Amino acid sequence: MRGLLLGTALTVVPAAAALAQQAAITAEELTEHVKVLASDEFEGRKPGTPGEQKSLDYITGQFRALGLEPAVGDSYLQRVPLVEVTGLSQSPLTVKGPGGEKSYDFFTQMITVSRRPEPEQALTDSEVVFVGYGIVAPEYGWNDYAGLDVRGKTVVVLVNDPGFATQDPSLFNGNAMTWYGRWPYKYEEAERQGAAGVLIVHETRAAGYPWAVVTNSWRVPKLDLVPPDGGRSRPTIQGWVQQDVAREMFSLAGQDFDALAKAAAQRGFKPVPLKLTASAAVTNKVRTFDSYNIIGKLTGSKRPDEVVLISAHWDHLGRGPAMDGDDIYNGAMDNATGVAGLIELAEAFAKGERPERTIAFLSYTAEEQGLLGSEYYAKNPVFPPARTVGGFNMDMLNPFGPMRDIVVTGAGKSELEDRLARWAEGNNKIVKPEPFPERGLYYRSDHFPLAKIGVPMMFAGSGVDSIEHGEEWGRAQYNEFTRLRYHTPHDEWVPGMDLTGAVDDLRMVYDLSRDLANGTDWPSWYKGSEFRAVREKSLKEGR
Repeated sequence: MRGLLLGTALTVVPAAAALAQQAAITAEELTEHVKVLASDEFEGRKPGTPGEQKSLDYITGQFRALGLEPAVGDSYLQRVPLVEVTGLSQSPLTVKGPGGEKSYDFFTQMITVSRRPEPEQALTDSEVVFVGYGIVAPEYGWNDYAGLDVRGKTVVVLVNDPGFATQDPSLFNGNAMTWYGRWPYKYEEAERQGAAGVLIVHETRAAGYPWAVVTNSWRVPKLDLVPPDGGRSRPTIQGWVQQDVAREMFSLAGQDFDALAKAAAQRGFKPVPLKLTASAAVTNKVRTFDSYNIIGKLTGSKRPDEVVLISAHWDHLGRGPAMDGDDIYNGAMDNATGVAGLIELAEAFAKGERPERTIAFLSYTAEEQGLLGSEYYAKNPVFPPARTVGGFNMDMLNPFGPMRDIVVTGAGKSELEDRLARWAEGNNKIVKPEPFPERGLYYRSDHFPLAKIGVPMMFAGSGVDSIEHGEEWGRAQYNEFTRLRYHTPHDEWVPGMDLTGAVDDLRMVYDLSRDLANGTDWPSWYKGSEFRAVREKSLKEGR
């Protein structure tokens, strides 16, 4: 039984000293950090803006005051080279077929960008192919590109994966989105296949967010890690189209979009060359600059070369298109709450007895741009992966008060979940399945790049079952946040933000990370996890 595997290693009821340190984590202090980080003065904390420097100064100042040691030589800052591509103009997306010609407008009907760091990029009469979900997954026996050469062509792909479309639990991961359902994977696979263009069809339920999130995220300057080949291997144009636009495009080719989308979710689907051509062009302004991850540590008292990670990204979207006269995307819940929690955890550990293993506190840059800071760290780790025991990531802490339940995002992956199950048992909490597994949240935050290099990482926190108001109310709050505030200027601190539930989550992370830092065991990925093999290889080579 998984829940009993590590029972002897886990202190279910914290010792008196730990309880005292838990008590140092308060909603009042969390609120003060959130109010600062999400203030208009920080301008939305976008990398490469004055808001970045304010964020770096604030977080490093807090780390320094708490007595955390710099982890990057004598600095708290890990340099992350980035390139910014700002779209200066976008032509309409023009599609031609047997049924005529249509042009679609930027922002309202489609979004097209180029992530090639060059001033001008264009597709001209590029052949269009529908490749279903755009997935190549040998372990699932699935290849949407089988027998197809898409070099020079534009591929149209569906968001999410066939498991969500069919709700078949035996297909991919059923209702729960896999990595293959996420938009970054779609673009990466199209790049591997040599496509000149790639358009993802947006549908709110399948994506897990409305069209406004796409437009707010993609019509602002985009950041990327500096590409080693200058970006020449990337698609010339990539973007999104509204589902109704896709229907009309397919009708120009004499095809039924809904029928093909249904067929694409079945095994044996073959890509469909559409009798269409697509044209689009963008002009860009390009600049390169350095951003920074922030890393502080408390060196372990007995096994300092063994490291436990606690992380939360500091960045948000900066300034963007105005909504109701406000153009600052403050990012209070996403992720000023997580950074505030990171500072509070650092304080709790700094004021307590030094743990036996080193604890590192990481605040990553450019998460909102595609997990760039954590991706860079994973490729350039300050602490060797083979000496990194595991860790905990925090992104968007609960602002709706105490909950009865705890949710593990992407459950069923590692033995860290055994520890959580026993902690919950001793703390009157219930571990429940994800309420929104179709949103693919496991692949949307900074634990994921660390998992890809084998480090067991947990992303867990409050569920939706409000102690005061019930589960229906809690679910409604999260749905309303996603619909109205997520990635908009309305994600800002308000007096009614109740961080007492976030305190519960932080005390959980404190207990679990403290136990891991004072232990001698090394949590593993479960058998069947996609990350187990790379971990075993890393440990073997590292030791």
